Amino acid sequence: MVQTFITSKTNAVVKKLRKLADRKYRTEYGEYIAEGKRWVADAKQLCPQNVAAVICSRSAFCDEADFVLDDSLFSELSFTEHNQGVMALMKIPKASFEFSSEHCLFLDKIREPGNMGAIIRTACAAGYSDIVLRDCVDVYNPKVIRSSMTGVLGVGFHYANSLSFVRELGYATVGAVLGGKDAFTAKIKARKICLVIGNEADGISEEVLLDCDEKITIPMREDMESLNAAVSAGILMYALKYMNN
Repeated sequence: MVQTFITSKTNAVVKKLRKLADRKYRTEYGEYIAEGKRWVADAKQLCPQNVAAVICSRSAFCDEADFVLDDSLFSELSFTEHNQGVMALMKIPKASFEFSSEHCLFLDKIREPGNMGAIIRTACAAGYSDIVLRDCVDVYNPKVIRSSMTGVLGVGFHYANSLSFVRELGYATVGAVLGGKDAFTAKIKARKICLVIGNEADGISEEVLLDCDEKITIPMREDMESLNAAVSAGILMYALKYMNN
């Protein structure tokens, strides 16, 4: 395998990797960066066709690297304080309208990268392999990638401004709200279910809520105002899939 050693900050590869910190360039190039030995290993196993290049630092040298950077240069490009010296340049899969599971998610204006990453990770684990995004944080944001723990490799992302096309695909739309039916006793009489999770501060947008067939709530102590969006999404994903029988 031919490896390229890079020491210059003005190298074209380095300049490109630096640009990918910006959503604008991730969209333009159709690529993103993922860091960590486990992440890169999983990507090469699960979707080798999407691994454009493997990059490592000199001190973390690995045989499979396409590019080897000086440690100081790698650290400048890394998004983590204590990096492992390995990252992958990944291709962003093309968005699709084909759904592969009977349970999916519709995320309405989720803006916090940590929440988004946690939701994606849980969705992947729970078998919600399709996620529809409406005006959300970029799922290829470095913080989202890190907190999703390779979850982005196990789900398909779709983009929409409303629930209409999800309903056209035969999904019952279930919104997570305050004051809805008890999530643990409600029975959603549908084979295909789309769980709708709203913005961290404002919840589900009014126009999206109007298209929800059902509204459910996680029961809580009276003196509790709400749960974190990612925690709520996780609880409800499992409740709808495994308790709604």
